[in-house]
Amino acid sequence: MRKTNRKNVRQVIIFAVFLFAAIAIFVFLYFKNKPVEYYSRTEYLLGTYVTIRVASKDNSPTYLADAAFRDIKRIDEKYSHAEGSIVNLINEAGEEGVEIDEETAFILSKAKEVARITDGAFDPTIYPVTVLWGFDDMNSEKSVPQDSEIEEVLSTVGYENIVFDEDDQNFVRLLNGAEIDLAGIAKGYAVDSALKIIKSLDENATGYIDAGGDIGIIGPKYGKSPWIIGIRNPRGSSEQDVIEYIYLYDGSVATSGDYENYFVENGIRYHHLLDSETGYPSRSGAMSSTVISSSTMLADAFATAAFVLGKKPGITFLPRNGALAFLILEDFSSYKSPGFEAYQSR
Repeated sequence: MRKTNRKNVRQVIIFAVFLFAAIAIFVFLYFKNKPVEYYSRTEYLLGTYVTIRVASKDNSPTYLADAAFRDIKRIDEKYSHAEGSIVNLINEAGEEGVEIDEETAFILSKAKEVARITDGAFDPTIYPVTVLWGFDDMNSEKSVPQDSEIEEVLSTVGYENIVFDEDDQNFVRLLNGAEIDLAGIAKGYAVDSALKIIKSLDENATGYIDAGGDIGIIGPKYGKSPWIIGIRNPRGSSEQDVIEYIYLYDGSVATSGDYENYFVENGIRYHHLLDSETGYPSRSGAMSSTVISSSTMLADAFATAAFVLGKKPGITFLPRNGALAFLILEDFSSYKSPGFEAYQSR
């Protein structure tokens, strides 16, 4: 009788052990394969709304987003036109020149390089023309300037007026009264920098950062699927009115359009994407330009250039500079760089 009881007890214990092990394995597999939950937050920075959507199995996504937003805010303040910003210091120093830090030298040298590659279609010295039109700030009064006013400020425009000291690449001068504005490249740089911070804290984090259409991918959706990004109808009534979709597992995309910042006078639409040759809004025939690149900073700058340059042969050089473009033209036809279609399927 005692042997039978002991046998039953052993069987119960063995059963309990196997049951516990089975439950433990089930719980482990459940949580291992459970889809991560995404944390999203939006703040107004860089002159636009910035959204970070991030998930992590190993870290608090709130912690990752906080770290990224702190860096974006730092860059926003540093490269604004506010009193004491590095941009203001460079503009005020003019031909006398000023010592700049490594980060600023990197951004400014890239801005000048893109300007050279695009033959000025992207030009960080177009700022005085931007101010003249009232596109420097959303609260500025916007109106069509006189031709004489445009001609006067155009004399200061030209990326060649940005000169680095031959012996010290951290010393820069602005010639001929030039003034710089780095908004067209610093926004993309801020996304890249925030992405690096998140990945340094958690290399397996996934999600994306969207700074007003400048989008950098942190990692594939749920670690395996592409993020689906819509290319907006430039004449649509909302952001949900989409013409095309692209699918990104990594990399970056940026869009520039004549619907983002414009005014209408005497039935004519005047937008903020200015041509450095004429001083007027670009009339390349494009309504929007979308550029895919490995770098958000380059996608940002090249999107501006692609809009100003327009259809081929304007943007045919982009692929050899690591960028692919998609233009929506005024007749609603489109032009794509060869290879762009690879991002239009999963």
